[in-house]
Amino acid sequence: MSWPRRHPLLASGLALVVLLASVWAVKLGKLALSVGNNAEYWAEPRGEAGGLLYVALGDSAAQGIGASEPARGYVAVVAQRLRDRTGRPVQVINLSRSGARISDVLDTQVAALSAIGREPDLITVAIGGNDVRAYDRSTFAAQADRLTTALPAGSFVADAPYFMHGRWERDAQQAADLLTASTTARGLRPVPLHEALRAQGSGAMLTQFAADWFHPNDRGHRVWADAFWGQIVRGCAPGEIGTRCGTFDPPSGGSAGAQ
Repeated sequence: MSWPRRHPLLASGLALVVLLASVWAVKLGKLALSVGNNAEYWAEPRGEAGGLLYVALGDSAAQGIGASEPARGYVAVVAQRLRDRTGRPVQVINLSRSGARISDVLDTQVAALSAIGREPDLITVAIGGNDVRAYDRSTFAAQADRLTTALPAGSFVADAPYFMHGRWERDAQQAADLLTASTTARGLRPVPLHEALRAQGSGAMLTQFAADWFHPNDRGHRVWADAFWGQIVRGCAPGEIGTRCGTFDPPSGGSAGAQ
């Protein structure tokens, strides 16, 4: 008698493990391919010209990695909410890059932002997750201060994402605090992403993450979008966004946003 017939339960269990591992490998492969695909998608402005201009800076999360398609990443979700709220066209220039750290935003993305030639109506920044993976407090604090000094007034800056457990989470919490303090000190708009992700609970690991358990999936990206959106519309009347309302002063010569 063959081994599978002598041990049917064990054989079935092993077959299931092999099947699940194969499915997981396929998902990881698609995730790896999405890095190039999403970069190509965001290589040109998306949306409609002639209305509001939204510029996103950051890393793979801003690229929409982990979502089923770039249009389901948090940047695209925020852009759609802007359209729905204001009734105006929204064009998105996404300057983020997968794998980016704070130094990459400073070295390339801020310069690209300055070269656009028009003051954006909305700027979101989500960076620091990759810095946490090789964290040094003094280096991170200095980089955070350089970042917030370089960003335009009115920028919405997320703190570091939530890493759930262990040393990485201890470092992430400290990094989040440093980013929030620096953002506030410069008069920019802090976005409490870390706490928004923490509030999802440990079960989020199974429901809000992609196959690599690092990037958010569609549901997770909506949580990121909610964290930004809550600050963007804070204190705003209908038809207004971000830099045109709330408890912060608008940037000098503030551009369109209210109708």
